[in-house]
Amino acid sequence: MSDGRRRRLWLTAGGLALTLGLAGLIVLLVSAGGRTGSTSAVTAVSASSSTISSTSSTSTVLSTVLPAQPAPSGEAFGVSVNRLFNDATYTPSQIDTQLQALRDTGATLARSDALWEASEPAAPVDGVHHYDWGFDDAIAGSLAAHDLTWLPILDYSAPWAQSIPGQDHSPPRSDGDYAAYAQAFAARYGSGGSFWREHPGLPAEPAQTIEIWNEPDNAEFWTPAPNPGGYADLYLAARGAIGAVDPSARVIVGGLTDPTGFLPAMVLDRPGLRGHIDGVAIHPYGTPSVVLSKVRASRATLTALGMPAVPLYVTEFGWTTDPPGALNYVPEALRADYISRTLAALGHLDCGVAAGVLYTWVTPEQDPADSGDWYGIHGPDGAGTRDSAAFTAGLRRATGPGVTIPLCAGSALRGREP
Repeated sequence: MSDGRRRRLWLTAGGLALTLGLAGLIVLLVSAGGRTGSTSAVTAVSASSSTISSTSSTSTVLSTVLPAQPAPSGEAFGVSVNRLFNDATYTPSQIDTQLQALRDTGATLARSDALWEASEPAAPVDGVHHYDWGFDDAIAGSLAAHDLTWLPILDYSAPWAQSIPGQDHSPPRSDGDYAAYAQAFAARYGSGGSFWREHPGLPAEPAQTIEIWNEPDNAEFWTPAPNPGGYADLYLAARGAIGAVDPSARVIVGGLTDPTGFLPAMVLDRPGLRGHIDGVAIHPYGTPSVVLSKVRASRATLTALGMPAVPLYVTEFGWTTDPPGALNYVPEALRADYISRTLAALGHLDCGVAAGVLYTWVTPEQDPADSGDWYGIHGPDGAGTRDSAAFTAGLRRATGPGVTIPLCAGSALRGREP
């Protein structure tokens, strides 16, 4: 999705203050559990593993990558919360109020960026990567305190790693450097990760599914132009590195806007991908019927590629209510119905959907000309809205009993590919 607000405002002085404020909130939570710990620890990690070598060939990398995970047994639902953390405008108290309201809907997933530039602002020295986890710790701790599982997007290129200087949406110069970050992230926030050991006062909510980049098939987020083979190499390097420290993690292809075109190109360029993809995230924006038709087309594409059992993760769908005529605009009077109907349907498809995540929970609702300011379904003041009530109702229908919708008949799961 095209959203200028994805530019990371946390880098401002206000963003740094927010990070420190959230860190303090986590310390309070941890103290209540009997232990206080640092939330901005700097970790040094050597990048010597062959799984994250930037010079490894695809075949060499594949030899170190685990077979694909089986599809999850059920479907999870949630909302993006990126604006809560990236905008650097919400206080810890406001974030707490928003996340509690989100959890009260019955949602279990919260999707938000795990910004490489925040965790590794400086280049490695003598092959050793140094990470500052303050920003990510604040997100992990805040979500865990509300029993929400983080669905992180590992993005974008750190300033020192950009293939186009000054453009963080350009792919990294080295897949190995990105994979090193992915590995360090999983070692900290995945199953049995160091963050959970350091914060026993928090309920452990490990990041079980990790999204590699965001919309790599969109020139805005993979600049200057999408590169299916280049992205496939990045995905495989990251998946191998993550699997080395958390074999249970599911590593999924970053949300695609055109999976029917990009996935075949990926497999054509890198045939070895088959059997090594844990899931594919898609962003099927449009009316409810368009959302479902894009899900069906994505499933048919995976089946045609010989990957019928690879699950789909709908990690973005949603609508803005201003300005009229903007991309993904829908009149406010219709949005609640769109939300409820789409969620309800996603919960009962025969398409192998593992997650449904609405974009987005809250936006500032300030600039009438900025469509990104009007995707939020919950009030920026913390108050519930007709849209957040529709989300709750749709979620109940999605997770409740119902007749399976035979949308993908003929593309149904037939067991994992050989």
